[in-house]
Amino acid sequence: MRSYLIDSEQNEYIVDLIKTVKHSSELVEFEFSAIKENEVIDKKNVFIRKLAGNYYCSFNNKSWRKLARQHVPKKLLNIDKVFELYRGFKPSGLSSGASGELLTQMPGKVVKINVNVGDEVVAGDCVLILEAMKMENEIKTSVGGTVKAIHVSEGDALDSGVLMIEIE
Repeated sequence: MRSYLIDSEQNEYIVDLIKTVKHSSELVEFEFSAIKENEVIDKKNVFIRKLAGNYYCSFNNKSWRKLARQHVPKKLLNIDKVFELYRGFKPSGLSSGASGELLTQMPGKVVKINVNVGDEVVAGDCVLILEAMKMENEIKTSVGGTVKAIHVSEGDALDSGVLMIEIE
């Protein structure tokens, strides 16, 4: 699954979950890659272990650090930045395209279109389902308005950067 981290200056960081390996009921390994301008710039393996009701993480499966308990966050705090976190989709108007334009962020296939031209939408509405990397991703709008145009059809295979839907 792809995750997007966007800071207050609209800088975008992309992290892909590539592989998950369950070693035991207490130990799971995740392989992540960081992507910039459609190029993999870093790969990491993270081990997560559950022990006595607490979670621990490790990058080498030897030294472990306890993780703070949290619900699925919408914001991530780094040392000097706060990031908005979007899992599986990036709302329109963030980093590329105009605020009412939904552009593909990765190649994929249009599975379902949930709106028609002329429909009213509000920020956060799922307007389209895009299958990418063998996962169905909800494409949500970050703006409210009227659907002006739909440039794709169900079943279309799309490259990155394709304008799918316009909202005014």
